[in-house]
Amino acid sequence: MVYKLLFLLVFMTPYDLQYGLEQIECPRWAPGGNEILPTNVTLSPQLQLQNAMRCYCQVVKFKERECIRNGVPERICVRRTNDWVEQNLKLNQNVIQNNVMMRLPKRNLIINEY
Repeated sequence: MVYKLLFLLVFMTPYDLQYGLEQIECPRWAPGGNEILPTNVTLSPQLQLQNAMRCYCQVVKFKERECIRNGVPERICVRRTNDWVEQNLKLNQNVIQNNVMMRLPKRNLIINEY
């Protein structure tokens, strides 16, 4: 009993505890259709991003409006949406450049003389 309570306190976010809100789950749609893909099918990074954007527009924003309509404070519903965006639409840190001059790698140059 104590372990179960400790698990709930550590791993569940406050909006889950107070208002009984679920984490937002999105289906993985087939490209260009409404069919839901099985779990063993993998998507390319571009298709994953398109799928996440479709999910944001069709599922996440709908859940946010539904949450507000159910009387949950707007800031909590928006925070749940923002958490989903941070987890699913955040850019890779490797892609972001900080406008810093990068050093080119040193290469050996072999010159053949005849």
